[in-house]
Amino acid sequence: MFETLKKKSFKKSLFTSILWIVIGAALLILCGPRAFHAVTGYQNFLELQPEEIKPGQIVEVDLYATLGCYAEMYEKKEGSSYKKTTDLYYAIFTGDENDEDYRIMSVKVPAILEKDMEKLYNDYWDDGIADTVYLCGTIKKLNDKEYSYFGDVIDAYGEENTLPYYIDCYTGKTAIDIFNIIGVVGGAALLVYGIIRIVSGSKNGFLKKFLKDIAAAGYTDSVIDSDYNRGISFPMTSSKDDSIKIGKLMTYYFDGAAPRALPNNKIMWAYQNTTTHRTNGIKTGTTYSVTVIVERVSTAYTISVANEAAAQNILKTMNQMFPWVITGYSEDLKKLLHSNRDQFVALRYNTCEHIAVDPDMSSSSMTEM
Repeated sequence: MFETLKKKSFKKSLFTSILWIVIGAALLILCGPRAFHAVTGYQNFLELQPEEIKPGQIVEVDLYATLGCYAEMYEKKEGSSYKKTTDLYYAIFTGDENDEDYRIMSVKVPAILEKDMEKLYNDYWDDGIADTVYLCGTIKKLNDKEYSYFGDVIDAYGEENTLPYYIDCYTGKTAIDIFNIIGVVGGAALLVYGIIRIVSGSKNGFLKKFLKDIAAAGYTDSVIDSDYNRGISFPMTSSKDDSIKIGKLMTYYFDGAAPRALPNNKIMWAYQNTTTHRTNGIKTGTTYSVTVIVERVSTAYTISVANEAAAQNILKTMNQMFPWVITGYSEDLKKLLHSNRDQFVALRYNTCEHIAVDPDMSSSSMTEM
C-alpha cells in the first residue's frame, strides 16, 4: 500500500513541480539581467564604442542631442479615427560629444517624454547647448517595419554611419528595478520549491500527513494496509483513477499530491458539493466533491471526485457501511449542526455502535462510473 501511495503521490505532484520549475526558470531568465543591473548599475551608453553595442545590453544615458523624431507608434480604436501616440522613435548619436568615431542609431521613448525630447532637439540645434534627458532601457534590433522607417536617416547619413539598433526606453526605473529583483527572488524560490517537491516526492515526502492520520486514529501500519487493499475504489480525476478508497476503518483520498486518511468512526456527515465555473458569465465547467464533517474538527474535509456519479456512489456506500453517518445535504442540517451540535449527533451519530457493515454491492458497481 505505502509503495502504491508513494508512486501515486509522486505522479500527482510531478506536473505541478515541473510547472513551478518552469515558471521559476522563466522569471530568472526574464528578470535576471535587469535585476543584475539594478544591483550593480546600468552600463553607460556614452562609453560604448560602435562595435561594442549589441542587442540585450541594458544601458543608461544622459542624452545630450537628438537628430529628431522619425517615426511614432500609436494605438487606434476600432471603428474610430481617433489615435493615441504611445511611443516615439528618435535618431541619436553614439558616444559623447567628443567622440570622432560615432554612429547614428535610435531610441524608442514613451510618448510621455515627447515634450522633453522635442525641447532637447530644439535647444541643441538652436544654441548647441541643451539640458540632457536621462534615459534607460534595453538595446534591441530594429525589426523590418522599424528599419523601413529608419530608412530616411540611413539615406541622409549613409548605411555605414548607422546602426540598426535602438534603446527601448522605459519610465519608472525604480519601480521596474524593484519588480525585477522581486521576480528573481520569486523565480529562485519557485525553482527551488519545485526541485524540493520532486526530491521530497521520491523519498516519501508526501506521506507524512498520511502517517500522522494513521497514528492519530490509533491503527498500526499492517492493519491499515489490509483495510486499504480491501477498500472500495472510486475515481478522483477520471474513470480510470482509483485514488479514493473507502475501507471499513478509514476513508483514503488525496489532498493535492498528499494522501490522507479519515477515520470512519469519527465521520458525522457527508454530502455532495457541486461547483459551477464561469468566465465572463459563460459556463466553463463543473466540478464535484464530497464534503466530510468529522467529530471535534471545525474544518470540513473536501474529497474531489471525477464526476457526479462518483460523488453519489461514495455517499451511497457510506450510507450502507456507516449507519452513524448522515449522507446528503440540507440547509436545516447545516443550521442544526451550528446551532445545536448535541441534537445533530443525536440524529444518527450517537444512535448506534460505530462498526462498519458490508455494503450491498449487488445493485450497482461502485468502481464503474
